[in-house]
Amino acid sequence: MKIEKHWGISLLAVLAIGPGLMLNTSLNSIREILQQTFNNQSYISITPVLIGVISFAFCIPFGPILRHKLGERRTYVLSMCLFLIGAIVSIASNSFLGMGIGRFLQGTGTGLALMMMIPMLVLSFPIHKRNLALLILIGGFYGSSVVGIFLGMLVNSYGHWRWLFYIAAILSLLGICFSYKFLTNDHAKQQHKNHAPFDIIGVALMFMVTAFITFTLLNLQKSGWGSTYVWIGIVGSITFLCFLFVAEWHIKNPLIPFRLVASRKPALAILIAVIGNISMSLTLLSLQGLLKSGSGFDKGDISLIYIGLFAGIVIAAILSAGLYDKVGPGVLGIIGAVIIMGVNIQWIYLDGHASAFLFVSSFVALIAGVGFTVAAGLMGAALGGPLPSLVPRMVTVQFIRVTVSAIIPVISSIVFAKVYKDHLATVSAESQMASKENFTQSLHVKSEIITYHTFSMFSCVLSIVVFILSFLMFLTGKGHKLAHKPHDKEKLSTEEAHIKKATPIFERSPKEAVSNQVIGDSEYREALKKFGQPKASPGKMLHMRDQEYRKALKRMKDIGQ
Repeated sequence: MKIEKHWGISLLAVLAIGPGLMLNTSLNSIREILQQTFNNQSYISITPVLIGVISFAFCIPFGPILRHKLGERRTYVLSMCLFLIGAIVSIASNSFLGMGIGRFLQGTGTGLALMMMIPMLVLSFPIHKRNLALLILIGGFYGSSVVGIFLGMLVNSYGHWRWLFYIAAILSLLGICFSYKFLTNDHAKQQHKNHAPFDIIGVALMFMVTAFITFTLLNLQKSGWGSTYVWIGIVGSITFLCFLFVAEWHIKNPLIPFRLVASRKPALAILIAVIGNISMSLTLLSLQGLLKSGSGFDKGDISLIYIGLFAGIVIAAILSAGLYDKVGPGVLGIIGAVIIMGVNIQWIYLDGHASAFLFVSSFVALIAGVGFTVAAGLMGAALGGPLPSLVPRMVTVQFIRVTVSAIIPVISSIVFAKVYKDHLATVSAESQMASKENFTQSLHVKSEIITYHTFSMFSCVLSIVVFILSFLMFLTGKGHKLAHKPHDKEKLSTEEAHIKKATPIFERSPKEAVSNQVIGDSEYREALKKFGQPKASPGKMLHMRDQEYRKALKRMKDIGQ
């Protein structure tokens, strides 16, 4: 059976990125089991999770560069081989050190593949079906993270964790095999003149930023805010982050072009994606905690309840793909924020003694709502500026988003411990009349439930912030569309087509001259050649308005005719 190329590329994209995202979320939820397995107090359980995510973020900008140097197939196979070796090392490891090496290789492989596969995925779809790329991005990538949550729950229930890496290794092997069917190295044969110099300064500063962030988070998890090393790490992280921002702002060919996300729509989109992710983490932590500590469900019932996560993914993927072009990222973000807000308000006033149906519906609504905010944030940032600079703009967005996602679990656990301790002291003062045995048991359960309610309140506040940001994005307009009718298939009569062909561009109405909201890929590539720009220059394209660019394309078509 013949598989269309865009579905083949979609499969390769999910196999390249999905296992890494799955491991990130699943390992974060089984940290206690890892600590018990290795029983090594010199390392803390967050170490393999943090190393994997930070190496993932660091390698994101290098994917497009390697694709131009090696070709798409070689780059893909290289990234998958790194991930496969990392999975094998993690399976065989008997310490946090060995597992950290494996996780570093896995994060490197996933980071190299991310920004090579996302542009290929989007461009592989026919332009009138390009909204289906959003279906893959939400269902495949965001869905993989949710699968990791479900698998982490299974590990916590049954105790074994190495099979997670067996699954990841098998998926990476499948990706390597399928890559020889759907990918080529033709791109590597293209020789461009006037290569821009490589951003060595950016690489060095980015390494220092990620190294200091890792150092800070590890010491924060181990020693808390009172550690001198933590504050040394915080000062170092902020200092080198400022250096990186200033350097990349002024360098001609930056590795991370922050300038491209400085306008209103991309900046709002990044905030929506990041804050929405934090809100999901807090709400999910609250729901999982209430389900574990206050409910009377057995392991089988809890597994069925977690199935609601997958229903939420299906809803978010289908509706996001269908609604994005119709309503734009602003409205999509508003819908997601309202749903997350509703879930949190409900659980602020409920304890763990709730029905299974209520837990399932809450999981479905939460994952669907966050899926809408992810779609609004990522696609709003990608399409929120000039189209020729889409790839470097998305490199910046993904680097920021993934780096923040490394920080969220550590800060959440620190805040949870502090809030729980405060509630424990309050409940202790109110429970002096209870017997000692029942007092100890009910005290901890009650304190945990109150803490989870507090987290629901925090998440509710963040969802209100997402709502406000989404409304501001709505005011900036819908932006570019993902899908539209191809230029050569517009339904025009022969007479109308002849009149339009004979009419010079400058005599047509403004509405007619810019009627198309998306530029065709073939026209875009041809325009770059005629402009004498072998590849997009972010600094120049930033100042080129899309209306002017479309007029230039149409003018060149008229000249050619």
